[in-house]
Formats: sequence, structure tokens, C-alpha cells
Amino acid sequence: MTRYVDMWGDFQNEQGNWINDGELMHYFPEFVATLQGSATPPVIASNSLFIGHSFFAPIARQMPFHAAQLERNDYTQHVEQSGGETGTPLALWQDEEHRENIQAVLDTGDVEVFGMTFGPNGGYELWIDYALSKNPNTRFVIGIPWIDFPADYDTATYGNTYSEGLEAIWMGFGALQASYPDVDITFMPYGLAAVELRYLFEAGQLPGITQLIGDNPETSLFKDAKGHGHAGGLLLDLAEFIWLKAIFGIDLESYNYDAGHGIDLKEIAQTIVSDYGYYFE
Repeated sequence: MTRYVDMWGDFQNEQGNWINDGELMHYFPEFVATLQGSATPPVIASNSLFIGHSFFAPIARQMPFHAAQLERNDYTQHVEQSGGETGTPLALWQDEEHRENIQAVLDTGDVEVFGMTFGPNGGYELWIDYALSKNPNTRFVIGIPWIDFPADYDTATYGNTYSEGLEAIWMGFGALQASYPDVDITFMPYGLAAVELRYLFEAGQLPGITQLIGDNPETSLFKDAKGHGHAGGLLLDLAEFIWLKAIFGIDLESYNYDAGHGIDLKEIAQTIVSDYGYYFE
């Protein structure tokens, strides 16, 4: 940044007093010099572990595909899935079989990224403490999925309900971060993908999507006949791009992959992460 003094005219009068608001910029270069450089953006890790339910695990399972597209052939991961509330962090810890499966992966000490789905009953600390005991450099991700039973809401109510819930969850997440000040924990509300796509669907801007909820995942935003809210192909692909950006720091503009939906999902994902950056950071 270059500061041009003359753009403000004279900063001081003969007595040395400020005569305009030029002082706002006068000390800015000194201030900038005191700042430390921002952290290096994360990149595709070599080993990841993801645990969660069916609004989480299908997205995680696509990460190896994207790693291959990005020519990261050394990428490995494990996904531990359990349906509904049994896929939350606390439930997975309390389930002996699932806990042992997950701990066996953590015991290798090789897990660099450990992602969990949101759980209203918490349980994050149990996993964080265990993972750090095996690899103190583990990065953590807590993913906030979309709201289930989407047919119970009109589009505006769906968006407002998600936003209100997200704010409440965010407050609790702040307390979690405060408990681990030196640990990298990423908050990832990828459920914003469903909110944005619902607005676009209502505006008639989703090519090929003819139903909000239907049996065909190629033509429906949500694919459940029973209306639970499992994602169709478009929603999954947008969520994957959000994960790539939020977890691994992938530059979506330069990522040479098109999901093939007739709409630029990478641009939408980038916009979501940018517009809601205070959550993702």
C-alpha cells in the first residue's frame, strides 16, 4: 500500500495539530508492519478421517475422486458412517464397534484431517482429545449439514431456520475453540448449499432440476420419496466443492473439473464460502 500525503492536503497546522481526518491513514503503514503474515492456506492432506451420517459421509467419500483429479495420488482416507443421530460424534463414541474402528485409524498417528458431523449433544472433545494424543498436529473439521425434511418448509422459512440455527451453533462452537486455543478447528456450514440451491430452484435457475423432492437424484434437489432430505446429485456436488474450498483450501477457479450440471457450482461454492467467511474461518 502506498500512502500519498498530498491527497489529503496538509495534515497539520503550524501548531502541529491535525486539521482533517488524514490521521486515519498516517499511522497505517506502521500498523501493518506489526502484523504477522496470515497462515498458509490448507492443502489436500495425505490422510483424512471422516465420521458421520448420511448427510455427511457421501460427500466425504468423494474426496478421493477430487484428490485424483488434483493429481494427489497419495491421498488416503477412512469414512465411518452410521445413520441419523447414531452418526453424531457422541453416539459414535458411545458405540463400541464404531469407536474401536475410528480409534484404530487414529492410532496410526497418520490422520492429518479429522472431520465430524454436527451433533446437538456434543462429544467433540472426546474425539479431539483422543486424536491429539495420537497426532498433536491433527486438524479438525465440524460440518453443519442442511435441515432434514425440507418439504416441511417453504423456501424462505427453510433459509431463515437454517440461519437462526447456524447462529446458535456458532456460539457454542466459539466455546469449543476457546477450549483448544492452539488447535486448528474449522467450522463448516456446508448446509448453506441446500439453502442457496432452494432459492435458485424457486427462481427457475437450476437446469434439469424439475422437482424439489423426488426419486430421481438427477432431476431432484432432494431424492427422498419419504422426504427425509437426502441430497440429489446437484446438492452433493455443490457440497463437495464447499468441502474442497473450506477444508483443503483448493482454488476452485483454477480447478479444472466441471460437475456437468449446466451451472457453475464452483462459483456458487466460492460465493458461499466468501459471503459467510466469518463462519468458515
